[in-house]
Order: sequence, then structure tokens, then C-alpha cells
Amino acid sequence: MDRPRPSLLIVDDEPSLLESLAGLLRRRFDVLTAPGGGPALELLRSGRPVHVILSDQRMPGMSGDAFLARAREVAPEAIRVLFTGYTEIGAVINAVNRGEIFRFLLKPWDPEELEAVLDQAVAQHELIADRRRLVEQLQSANDRLTSANRELTELNVLKDAFLEVASHEFNTPITLVHGMSELLRLLNPHRDEVERELLEKLSDGARRLARLLADSLKLMSAEDFRLSLRISSVDLAALLGEAAEQVAPFIHARSQRLERRFDPHLGRFELDADKIRDAVVNLLTNAIKFTPDGGLIELVLEPDGADGASIRVVDHGVGIEPRALSRLFEPFFTEFDPTYHSSGDFGFQKRGLGLGLSLVRKFVELHGGRVSAESAPGRGTTVRVALPRRPGASGGLPLSETGPLA
Repeated sequence: MDRPRPSLLIVDDEPSLLESLAGLLRRRFDVLTAPGGGPALELLRSGRPVHVILSDQRMPGMSGDAFLARAREVAPEAIRVLFTGYTEIGAVINAVNRGEIFRFLLKPWDPEELEAVLDQAVAQHELIADRRRLVEQLQSANDRLTSANRELTELNVLKDAFLEVASHEFNTPITLVHGMSELLRLLNPHRDEVERELLEKLSDGARRLARLLADSLKLMSAEDFRLSLRISSVDLAALLGEAAEQVAPFIHARSQRLERRFDPHLGRFELDADKIRDAVVNLLTNAIKFTPDGGLIELVLEPDGADGASIRVVDHGVGIEPRALSRLFEPFFTEFDPTYHSSGDFGFQKRGLGLGLSLVRKFVELHGGRVSAESAPGRGTTVRVALPRRPGASGGLPLSETGPLA
């Protein structure tokens, strides 16, 4: 950063000394002179910037130490240097205590020593100015942070109010569906097997939807999911089979084909069955939505490393643009124009709230796993979930990854 040429105020009652010093130092400083403390104070009060003040001690009317004490009040940023031809201990003490001088010089001085002292004084002035600027910048940053925190607090209040209303509005119809299905079952306990199975699926779906809603609200309110993990020993292949059966009606409605390839030797895993099942259902539902009618979807379970499992959901649908791929697992993200949003459970290119894949990531990472995606426009999408044998066995929560389809 270019700095302005330093200014020097020389104060002395001897005109010849003023002229001599000004001539010596003018090549390096913008030199100002004053024949005494009074005129020097008037000059400082005028607002002219002064980096360094060089003052004699013995002057009529106002001594050097008295002048520097008042100069400190008028121009506190100026660095003060006192010189005298006499050994005056009292004056030196006063100058140090009242004027906070930077250096004290005795006459006659060596020109090189004088210039070295003035260079040090200028450097001290720049150091103080830099520190003041940094303090101002820090204060400005703190003010902005305070303002941002205030806005964040206000937004959190609005968010909490929204979540409270949303929880009520969503739970009411879910409870109604669950209650009515139970009532229908109780009103006619002699229904045939098909009707009983349909009512049971309806009731079970309502219960699962209620749990998913609770988890979704937790995601939006940034609560710790780890507290709600219900770990048990699970046959992962059987769990994926349940997820596949859950989306089977959608596959059938779209005339699609779901190909399952499960390694039978993976054994059991310690995990939250509901959350991993929901994650796989979300992935399958997403694949169904973005695969044309009659298309193929693959669900693959295979080993991952020495003691983990890899779940892959592969579709051969529309694919994802590279710019959208990096944000695929963000809450509420959609690559489509929300103006033309069209929601649905399984219709072609129907969209939801944009929570499904973010929930997949959250559920998987809570188990110490990771989720990644590869895609390209027109070439389909592959989403891979890697799970350890038990939560945390991989040594942490790796970041999810996305990339183009090779």
C-alpha cells in the first residue's frame, strides 16, 4: 500500500536552527515549522496532518515538555520527540509522563542519529495507524456479525413458528388416515384377506409417514439425529428386499423393471432399519420418477472393503446436469424451475420438497457411511451408499461426493 510522504513539525524559538533542520530534513519529509508552543498548537488545531513532532525543550512562554503534553491532547496520533542542549532531568520526566514522548535527544546531535530516530518515529506512527485501521475493521466486522446474528435469530423464530404449524398441519391428515384405517378394520373384522392386507399397508404407511415427517422436521430444525437412532442387528439383503417391495406398486404402474442383485454372504449389520430402509426407498422412488415408462432400475448390494456394504441404485433415465450434481444432496434443492413444480409419488419427472436425497445423506452419514452420485444428461444416474458393519466403524462421517458419470 502506498503511504503519503510523512510530515514533520519542528518547534524551536531559534530561527537559524529551524532553517537548518528544515533544510536537512525537507528532502525526506513535508516539513512544517513553528517558533514556539503556541503557534505550533494553532497549526495542529488547523487539522493539518502531522506524523512526527520534533520540539526543543527551552522556549519562552511554553516549555517543550508542556507543549508536548498539550500536543498529545490536540493530535494524539503524532509521534513526539524532545531535544535540548541542557541536562534537565525534571523536564525529561515530565515529557515522558505527560507528553508520552517517543525519544529524547541531546544537543548537539549527530545528523545520522537524528534521521534514524525520525525514521523510527515514522515507523511507529505507521504501526499505530495500521493498528487503528485493524481495530476499526474488526469493529466493523463485529457490527456486521452482530447484525447477521440478529437476523439469524429472527429467522430462527420464524422457522420455529413454521415448523410448529407444519407439524400440526401434516400430522392432522396423517393421524386421520391412520385412525380411519384402524376404524375400518375394527368395524368389519371379517374382511377378506386382500382387504385386511390393504388396510394394514395403509395403516403401516401412515405410521411410516409420521416417522418420516418427524425426521424431516428434525432435519429442518438442525437437531441431532444420532439421539434417535434405533440400532439393531439387521439382515441387509432382507431390508433391501422390503424397500423393493414397498415401491413395487410404483414400478408396476410405470411398467418399469427392478432388477435386484444381492450378495447373499454379507451377513448382518448393526443399523437403524427404519432409516436405512427409508433411505433406500427414497433412492428407488427418485429413480422411478426420473426413468421413463418401461425403463430399467437396478438395486445392487455388494461388499465394500473388508467389512462394509455397498448399496447401488442405478437408473437409465434422464440424468443430471453437472452444475446440479454438486448440490444433489442439499435440502430443498431441485434442478428444475420451481415455477413449474409438479409433485407426485412416482410419476415421470414429478418432484417433491427436495428433502428426499438430503435425508438419504443424513441417515447414511449418521451410520458412519457415505453417499455419492454419478450422472450425465441422458445417461442415467448411479447413487452409491457405503455402510460400515456398525455405526462409526469407518472412523467418522465422510463427506458425500458427486461426480460426472464415467
